[in-house]
Amino acid sequence: MPLRVRLGWALAVLLAAPAVAAQSPSERALIEQGRTLRRAGRNAAALEAFREAYALSPTPEAAGQIGFAEHALEHWEPASRFLRQALGAVGDPWVVAQRRALEFSLQQVDRHLGSLRVESATPGATLRIDGRGVGALPMGEAVRVGEGSVVVEVRAPGHRDDRREVTIAAGETVRLVVQLAPQVEPGGAAVAPIAVRPAAAPIVARVDVRPPPSREPPSSGGVTRALAWVSLGVAAAAGAGGAVAMVLRDGAAERWNDDARCLVGGRTRDENCGDDRRTVATTHDLMVAGYVAGAVLAVGSAVLFLASPSRERAPEPRVSFGLGPGGVAVGGRF
Repeated sequence: MPLRVRLGWALAVLLAAPAVAAQSPSERALIEQGRTLRRAGRNAAALEAFREAYALSPTPEAAGQIGFAEHALEHWEPASRFLRQALGAVGDPWVVAQRRALEFSLQQVDRHLGSLRVESATPGATLRIDGRGVGALPMGEAVRVGEGSVVVEVRAPGHRDDRREVTIAAGETVRLVVQLAPQVEPGGAAVAPIAVRPAAAPIVARVDVRPPPSREPPSSGGVTRALAWVSLGVAAAAGAGGAVAMVLRDGAAERWNDDARCLVGGRTRDENCGDDRRTVATTHDLMVAGYVAGAVLAVGSAVLFLASPSRERAPEPRVSFGLGPGGVAVGGRF
């Protein structure tokens, strides 16, 4: 075999070695076990198998399989976290093959997520959400959390922990301001100085970032009602025209049937009163057209009146107050 060919094969083996070594037989077996459990509908057991595989080697496939299982169990935040981790491995062969499924699953998961921003002026404060450490405060950006209730815990050395339950809707951003109360020694002295007012009340502010329901612009309702009135007016005019035509038709018909007028001078009825016959035919057509047009336009006017949107009042801001552990909670929706 030529030397250049042998060097090429050696280079290919070296490049492929990390991909082969990235997944051990035990990890592969755990992933296959998890896939079998998922096909059987046992998503919780499948998740445990995928987690064991991830603990052995945090490969993109293991992360993606965890994301799929968490999605099936409606654990929205961890599902989003692991799906994004898998999609971050752009060149991974498994990710390339499963990209459409991963992106679709992430899109479905994100519909059930809200955002939480926690602020505190207490030095050294750290944040935990549902028992998972998030990091130190202040936060650089809001944390994505699943819809529903989450347990928020803020801790700082020398201060009493603040632990509370916060409910977050999908698409909603919640801002929580917490000032921890200092711990007090048995003798009454505070362990740590108060950075801001003592035992400050937590403040909860909610901002709904979901797009408002689509409403027809106010000008659209005015145009619709104007068209309804115009249609009603034209319907009345058409009906009146039909009534006039009917009167003219009846008069011409009466003259046509008058023997003393139409049968004189030895001439036929048509020779004496032919104009009346033609008037009867013309006015009859005009009468029918006027009544039909009036009826159609009247129905159209009624439909337009019913279709014109009613004016809705914009929702007013709401503010609520309540007592929380260690302080007062203030909430509002804007």
